[in-house]
Amino acid sequence: MFRYLTSFHYHRETDLAAIGAAYGGPYEVFADSGAFSAATTGSTIKLADYAAWLHQWRHVITTAATLDVIGDPDATHRNTLALEDQGIRVLPVFHIGSPWRRLEALCASYRYIALGGMVPYARRTDDVMRWLIRAFRIARHHGAVYHGFGQTRFATIAALPFYTVDSSSWASGARFGVMSLWDSQHSRIVQLTVGRPAEARKHAGLLRTHGADPAVVGRRGFATKAGKPPEQFQAEDTMIRATPAVAYGRLGRWLERRHHVAPPPGWTSTGTGLFLADTDTKNFTVAARALAADARKDNTS
Repeated sequence: MFRYLTSFHYHRETDLAAIGAAYGGPYEVFADSGAFSAATTGSTIKLADYAAWLHQWRHVITTAATLDVIGDPDATHRNTLALEDQGIRVLPVFHIGSPWRRLEALCASYRYIALGGMVPYARRTDDVMRWLIRAFRIARHHGAVYHGFGQTRFATIAALPFYTVDSSSWASGARFGVMSLWDSQHSRIVQLTVGRPAEARKHAGLLRTHGADPAVVGRRGFATKAGKPPEQFQAEDTMIRATPAVAYGRLGRWLERRHHVAPPPGWTSTGTGLFLADTDTKNFTVAARALAADARKDNTS
């Protein structure tokens, strides 16, 4: 299964079906407005535009979140009702810092809710965990499940039974020369700095199981353009993007086995489902093809 999260803010002109077609098998799409990203750039998203996009891709989108208004839970709720009035099923979003009584009300009315606003508090891990634990207690009382926006911290998603989460960490390594690998023996994500022969040798076995060549990954200047023929750079650039996609795909399967969260009414997949998030269509396409190859390998092994 290939799962990806697409944002209206970044992908309003993207062919969402073409990304899924690159996988060549069953896939799920989580649609988000991208309101947080838009707010950080000083732009706004119009409800009518977001609704039209959701209608356009309703045959592809599995799950969609409401158009949330950062810091204004009343406006967020009005947007949810407005989208529902147009026949669009969306997840309500509850942000860190909003009154707990609002989450109680949401969990009493909905069985699947998104938790957001945690990214600015990423360094305050203990505070976020306490907030999440309280949120999960409320959900358990009402029989609701959660999507965790931007949940990239392994300790958090390993400990808490989200129904779905999304992460952009898988693609960020290519910008910083870091490659993520899934260590199934120890159930953990391993991060390797590329272009360092000793590190590549140390993790050679893991690299090979992810479809990467340790000798190439450890070569100085790996995945940089300088002095290389275009085809060599393209192969290395694909490798540094595809390998972490495979790692996070395997992490997603591990989370599903670990938590085995029953789907809420209207959904069919078992959680925890991990959606790959990114702003670049190219990364999604590379990920889809890499995960398809990994699935074929599993089926023939």
